[in-house]
Amino acid sequence: MSQVYNLISDWDLNDELSYCLRNRDLEQKFLYMDDWAYCYYNVVEKDKIYYWSYSHNNFLDFWLKNIFLKNKNITIISLWCWNSEIESFIFENLKKNFQINYYWVDSSKNMLELSIKRMNKIKNIEKYFICADFSTNEFRRELSQFTSGSSMRIFTFFSNTFWNINPNNIIDILYNLLKTWEKIWLDVRLRSWTTTKDDMKDFEKYYWYLWNKISENHFKFPLEEINIDPKKWFMWLNSVKINPLGAIKYEYSFTLNTKTTIIIRNEKITILPKESLKILNVYTYDPDWLINFFEWHNFKLIDKFINEWRWQFLFEKK
Repeated sequence: MSQVYNLISDWDLNDELSYCLRNRDLEQKFLYMDDWAYCYYNVVEKDKIYYWSYSHNNFLDFWLKNIFLKNKNITIISLWCWNSEIESFIFENLKKNFQINYYWVDSSKNMLELSIKRMNKIKNIEKYFICADFSTNEFRRELSQFTSGSSMRIFTFFSNTFWNINPNNIIDILYNLLKTWEKIWLDVRLRSWTTTKDDMKDFEKYYWYLWNKISENHFKFPLEEINIDPKKWFMWLNSVKINPLGAIKYEYSFTLNTKTTIIIRNEKITILPKESLKILNVYTYDPDWLINFFEWHNFKLIDKFINEWRWQFLFEKK
């Protein structure tokens, strides 16, 4: 039977939403609250850029190749990993018996429900679902207690989760979350190459989302939920180079045409004409610089799997 733990309240989320609006920068999590989580999968089904051409067998092969075979008591902790589609595929296709404890962590209750539904048919592992912000000390303390008997913990970021997060923020969170010898398994998008011409081609790929109606609906849901009239804004894309990662950050934002007042739990927030509200960041990486970035933060590369613009990396904390 799946066990569910809730470490975050609606009150906390409202406070965080208010904070983000005051700073004109919504976090990724607010794209996946309530029914917005289901809209996300409509985007995934239409996304030819990232999802369609990459087989789940690549993840299974990466599992079988690496250290996982040497450990009988394994804990997989998926951080922001949508509906557990990749993990469930791996677990369904393992030919040997493993003692696996699976923890799925997200701050969206609806994403949690999708994952529980997906994992119901998996019978040979222990499943735990945690609604929490994994950057908090509370989560770190609870996870330490939950997983105290594990001989190996692997933290995973699959399917567009790591690429939405400020890397300087997340690397420090991960370093303090992991113990020595524990591992991070990343699935990330890469830059096509490092020339200006290639960067322009990549920009065109991500600009496509602005013209795709399903993507647009997904982006605008948070604004409609806080009663911002769709006629009062337009959406645009900006790109910025991020050093020392050699990464490109694509910033999706809404610019307001008129003065807009938002009320959240009796708190008034006023956004003026021509002000912008960031809705999503997408990072694409140079693989060598990404490896260096982790090594500078006291992680070492264990293995990598290359498939054109999408790579898997396995790092270990020193």
